[in-house]
Amino acid sequence: MPDLGEGLPDAEIVRWLVKEGDTVTVDQPIVEMETAKAVVEVPSPFAAKVSKLYGQTGDVINTGDPLIEFGGSSSGAKKAAPKKDAGEEKRADSGTVVGAVEVGNNVVAETTNSVVKALARKLKVDLTQVKGTGKDGAITQKDVREAAKNGGGSAKAAPAPVANQESGFDTSNPLAYKASPAVRALARKLGVDLGNCQASGRKGSITRDDVENATKGGSAPAASKPSQSAASTSSTPSSSGGLPTLNVEVKPETVRGVRRAMAMGMAHSHSTVVPTTLVEDVDISAWPKGTDSLARYVRALVTAAKAVPAVNAWFDGDNFERLLHPNVNVGIAVDSGDGLYVPVVHNADRMSMGEVRGRVQELREKIETKSLKQDDQQNATITLSNFGSIAGRYGTPVVSPPQVAILGTGRFRNELKLTDKGITNAKMLPLSLTFDHRGCTGGEAARFLAAVMEDLQKAQ
Repeated sequence: MPDLGEGLPDAEIVRWLVKEGDTVTVDQPIVEMETAKAVVEVPSPFAAKVSKLYGQTGDVINTGDPLIEFGGSSSGAKKAAPKKDAGEEKRADSGTVVGAVEVGNNVVAETTNSVVKALARKLKVDLTQVKGTGKDGAITQKDVREAAKNGGGSAKAAPAPVANQESGFDTSNPLAYKASPAVRALARKLGVDLGNCQASGRKGSITRDDVENATKGGSAPAASKPSQSAASTSSTPSSSGGLPTLNVEVKPETVRGVRRAMAMGMAHSHSTVVPTTLVEDVDISAWPKGTDSLARYVRALVTAAKAVPAVNAWFDGDNFERLLHPNVNVGIAVDSGDGLYVPVVHNADRMSMGEVRGRVQELREKIETKSLKQDDQQNATITLSNFGSIAGRYGTPVVSPPQVAILGTGRFRNELKLTDKGITNAKMLPLSLTFDHRGCTGGEAARFLAAVMEDLQKAQ
C-alpha cells in the first residue's frame, strides 16, 4: 500500500478495479481507496498478472502493508522484489518464513512453514506453546507430533499465561488474544475469559459472537456470569405491574472512511493546537432579500485575510515557523451522512460571489457522488463552518493544523436594538472565531474578526 498523500497512515478499500488473473499495464488503475475524505485511484506499478488481492471492500489497509500481489509478469514489467541472497533462497527452499507470524490467537516470532502449520491444525496443536528444534528455532513436523503425543498440546512448552481472575484476561501478554476493544469490553461485561473463546474471526480474532457463544457453552466463570445479560434482547416484568422492560442488544459499529479521518484529524488538532475562541454578533439587517449568505461569509473572510494576513496563515509548531499566504483558499465544512467533509474553494480572493457559490455547489455534488478528490480538499488557508444553517448560536470550532483559524457562523436571530433613532428590530448573526494562539496574537485575531464584521454589515 503506497503513501497516498501527506503521510496518511491507512486507507479503506472502496472498490477493486481488477480481479485475480487479470493482466494489467503500468499505471493502470487497480483499486479505489478512500483516504482522509477523498477517493483515490491507485495505479499499478507493474505490467503483470494479478495473482492475489489483499482485502475486500470496506477493509482498511495500512500504508506499507500488502495490497496486491503480481505474478507472471508480461514483457517490459518491472521486478516486484529485489533478488534474494543465498541465505534467503535457502530458507525459501525449505519453506520457512522468518518473522512475526500470527498463529491462532497469538502473535509470535517464529520460523514455521505452511506444512507444519497445516499439521498443527490437523492435530489441534497450539504452535505458540511449541519450542522449535529446527534450524534458527524453526518448528518441525516432529515437534508438532511430539506435542500432540504428549497430550498437553505442547512440546517443551512455555509456562501457561496467568489470567487475571477479576477481568479474565491474560495479564502477562497483552497480545495473547486478538480482539477489538469493543469485544474486550463485552467480555468484561459478561465475565468471559477470552482464553475460553473459540476464535472464528479473520486471522484468528475473537468476535462478539465468540464471546456470546462462550457464555452459552458455560465456559465463562460461573461466579462472574451476570444473572441477565445486558447485551441480550429479552423482556422482564415491570415491578409496577405495567409493560415489561425491554433490554435491546446494542452492537458497536466500526468507524471507517470519512468519520475515521475526522476522528484522527480532531485528535491531532487537540494534541497540537492552542485554541482560543472569540465570539461576537454582527448586524446584517442591511442585507437585501435573497442574499447568498455563504458567498457573503467567504467574501468577508477574504477581505479580513487581506487586512490581517497573520490569520490567513499556516503555523509549523515543530520548527516554529509561520507561512503567510498571499492567496485565500477557504475550506468549507460540509455535513453529510458519511461524516464531515471539508472541500476547499481555492483562490477565493480571485472569485466573484457568484463564482464562489458555483464552486461550492460543484464540490457538494462531488461529495454526493463520492467523486471528491484529494486536490479538492488540500491547501486550505482558513476554514468556514456554517453550523448555524442547522442549529446553534455560538461554538468553539476546531482548527485544522497547519491552519491558524476557523470561523463559525451561527443561526440568525431577530432582537430589539437600541439606536440613535430609537428601538429597532435587528437581524443579528453570531460569529465564533477560533484561532491557534501559537500562530497569531489575540490582537491580530480580534482585528481579523472586526474586519469580517465590517464587511458583513454592508448592504452589498
